[in-house]
Amino acid sequence: MRNLPPIAGLLALLAAGGGYGAEALAHTQPLPFGKSYSLVGDFPLGAATERMDYQSVDSAARRLYIAKMGSGQLLVFDTGLNTLLNQLDGFAKITGILAVPELHRVYASVPGAGIAASVDVGLGMIGLSPGHGAIAVLDTTNLKELARLPGGVFPDGIAFDPVNRRVFVSDELGSAVLAFDATQNRPLGHIAMGGEVGNVQYDPFTARIYAPIQSRDELAVIDPVKITIVARHSLAGCRHPHGLAIAPDAAIGYVACDANDVLLTVDLATGRVLGEHAVAHDPDVLAIDPSAKRLFVASESGTLSAFDISTARSPVALGDVFVADGAHSVAVDPATHRLYFPLANLAGRAVMRVLSPRP
Repeated sequence: MRNLPPIAGLLALLAAGGGYGAEALAHTQPLPFGKSYSLVGDFPLGAATERMDYQSVDSAARRLYIAKMGSGQLLVFDTGLNTLLNQLDGFAKITGILAVPELHRVYASVPGAGIAASVDVGLGMIGLSPGHGAIAVLDTTNLKELARLPGGVFPDGIAFDPVNRRVFVSDELGSAVLAFDATQNRPLGHIAMGGEVGNVQYDPFTARIYAPIQSRDELAVIDPVKITIVARHSLAGCRHPHGLAIAPDAAIGYVACDANDVLLTVDLATGRVLGEHAVAHDPDVLAIDPSAKRLFVASESGTLSAFDISTARSPVALGDVFVADGAHSVAVDPATHRLYFPLANLAGRAVMRVLSPRP
């Protein structure tokens, strides 16, 4: 979630639920995706809502987990059958989503969860009152909720450290990153970041957690064992960094700056900015297809920017294409290379628009 004013960002976006089916919605005329992509279909995701948000793919299980933010629902989509399997209720709203197949878990950021607790997180006591956020932990085998952990003010992006089995969550409006033990479902730490936090990612090459600080135009580096900030890197040429993706085969980060529509390439080991590219207006969610060596940047303006990252340090722009109004969230299935765009309201219904890159 990004670019909402603090008050609006803390308010629930409510919408009615609805039925769903497996068939794609019909189109009266071809959709103009040019030579880059073909339309697989638009598949029902229930009733229209105010906003969709993050997604997370479990390619082996053919599952895509989707934050239907405006309706406070976690959606489970079958990527093999292009069918909505489940829409889980019971959330004030959902922003971030992360599936961790090796743990058979899916984590969801739940702003405005309304839980009340006081938890010792090692760095002091965190008191929670109604209206604060939570992190919901669900078992992917049966979709039962296993735990609901304290999530700060407005939990958003989620990252997993597979070495230490720890989950890190960006508390965007709380100016913090939260750390959790993934094996015991318990809080480990609260890291004050000194400004609004964008997405959060783990890099296996440096064994560090990275988070853009939106209000400071910085990239913060976190030691996941000590749960402390170990470096801050200035992002020259960037205004309001939010989206973040990390190259699959190098310690290289890609940072989307939504206030001036640029993508920075950053050497994570040194913090040096290696390059700058223009992207579509108001970039939000980033996704990488690791085997195809493609980086996709979805924007609030509905336009997708694509890059060839065969040479991770020097991305090559492949052009932009308009996907749909509000297509700010993108996910890619590394097995099929298909792209997924949940649309909050297309002709009165929420749908999953699926594109396939052309050879």
